Amino acid sequence: MANVSLIYFDLHTGYYPSFNHGLAYILGTLKRDNHRASLIHLIDENDLDKAADALKKEKPDLIGLSFTTNQKKYVRLFLKSVEVSARLIVAGGVHCTLVKDKVFEEFSELDGICIGEGEISLRELCRRLANSENYITTPNFYFKANGEIIKNPISPLQEIDLIPFPDYSLFNYQTIIEDNSGCFPMMLSRGCPYSCHNCCNHVLRNIYPNKSKYVRFPTIRHSIQIIKNNLSLYPKTQKIIFADDTFTLNKKWLFEFCEAYKREVNLPFLCNARVENIDEEVLKHLKSAGCKSIDFGVETGNEWLRKNILNRSHSNKKIKEAFSLTKKYGIKRFSFNIVGLPFETKKMAMETVNLNLSLRPDFGKCFYFFPYPQTKLYRLCVNFGLLRGDIDRLSGYLEGPSLNEVYMTHKEIKYYFEIMQVFFAGRLILSRMKMPFFIERVFVEILFVLRKLIIIFISFRANNSIIINIRKILRKFALKYLR
Repeated sequence: MANVSLIYFDLHTGYYPSFNHGLAYILGTLKRDNHRASLIHLIDENDLDKAADALKKEKPDLIGLSFTTNQKKYVRLFLKSVEVSARLIVAGGVHCTLVKDKVFEEFSELDGICIGEGEISLRELCRRLANSENYITTPNFYFKANGEIIKNPISPLQEIDLIPFPDYSLFNYQTIIEDNSGCFPMMLSRGCPYSCHNCCNHVLRNIYPNKSKYVRFPTIRHSIQIIKNNLSLYPKTQKIIFADDTFTLNKKWLFEFCEAYKREVNLPFLCNARVENIDEEVLKHLKSAGCKSIDFGVETGNEWLRKNILNRSHSNKKIKEAFSLTKKYGIKRFSFNIVGLPFETKKMAMETVNLNLSLRPDFGKCFYFFPYPQTKLYRLCVNFGLLRGDIDRLSGYLEGPSLNEVYMTHKEIKYYFEIMQVFFAGRLILSRMKMPFFIERVFVEILFVLRKLIIIFISFRANNSIIINIRKILRKFALKYLR
């Protein structure tokens, strides 16, 4: 039996601290093989001392770090300030898979990195450690050994039905779910068939020998079993958030799932969808099964940016049709957007504002663009010299622009970011009211004038306890009544 401590870096990302579904699956897999596993979920800098104490207490054989690119500065802080001692120190997650052996240059303290999905490979590594076997040849892992880097082959993707259930019990699950107003985030399927240039899926799928299996849905029976197993951890769950990238992609699976879900689970739920996959038939099944809200990636209101920079070909007209049709079925609409994209001008940014004004979503969110390594948009930014020299200081999507001041100044990008944030804050109220569009527009214009005052309350890293509590109340209100 191996003793494993997993450390999840989740500091100031722009999202409320939540579950890492990949780590939950890894924990479930390790526990099934009777390995001893602990989890340290880092939410802010104060957690570093707790991490140090936990590691001293656990004395693990293996320490595993899980982080994304914009968490690197906290990984450095952790390795510098916390005494990290174990037989092996490895890292995994999206960043490691994207940049591979370059991670060893970034963090010399690491002995190994996991490439791709980690359930089977980490379980095998733990088995070898427990039996004092040679671990250097463990599939999916790169290791440093005798001044060289050993690159092992990547294993084929596994069907989800063959992977043990995820285990969320080591997360602070009660607080996470209750702070989400009773919503339990889950994930059933894996992968995305689209190749958006700002997303890492087009890079990730190509590392596997069976990349045609990258998009996988569990069988309906297994899907229901996953949900029921999760709900047994927190029976007071009021809603479920399905975090699948493309929940509505496979119509046959979706329709069968909706029927089984309504029959055997019957809880309200939220999901993600692309506007291309929305039609009357899809919405009928979602509504019947209890879908309360759908998250859509609007991204930008400029069709040239969306098509040529993001590689998303759908038009503004298609977005409006999907929002309108979703509203017809009484399902809430959530709008995700980005500002500070490569080649974006003030006029283009204003188009994003205007598109959302016309969509009148029930709620939404706006992020600063952040380029992930090896993606097509990252390479474009490098080729055109657009990346800020201090980009590593950014830890999330709400801190600031990631590009140099070429097509917009940072002040201008921040202005449109704040306008979008204020607009969505206003939608918390407006979506509950019925008023003519022109009156609503006047109200929104007033909010824009008051944006600086409002931003204080919705600013991501506000430290005032009163403001934090107000934001928490507003967030719970949004999740309970608007989604």
